[in-house]
Amino acid sequence: MLDRNGASAIARRGSSKRLSVEQEHDIARIYGGTVSPSSGGAAHDYGDVRCPGLLIECKVTMQEKRPKILKEFEKIAAEAWAEGRDPALALRYFAPESILANTDGWVDLIVRRVADDHPLAPGGDIQ
Repeated sequence: MLDRNGASAIARRGSSKRLSVEQEHDIARIYGGTVSPSSGGAAHDYGDVRCPGLLIECKVTMQEKRPKILKEFEKIAAEAWAEGRDPALALRYFAPESILANTDGWVDLIVRRVADDHPLAPGGDIQ
């Protein structure tokens, strides 16, 4: 049984399961996708959200200590917003064995806020 947010009745308010379900539904709504029925938990049903051209895996953390990458992104955001720009963090890992690696062995990723991709997302008006 699901509530109006699509959360399972066993996912209590404030629980990590409930927060995960809410994130999946938010991301699906913002990116125009659908939540996978098994939320990526079945061998035949990968990922959490399916969107046109994207398969998104959602992760939520409620750790009190901020991860280093979040601290770094906050610094970048303050600098970018001071110039009227959107923040982005480019990460490069040397991992030639990775399926993501380019011909030189590098894996390049870009991290952005959802609100910067979709201004109508919660937080899209922050600055």
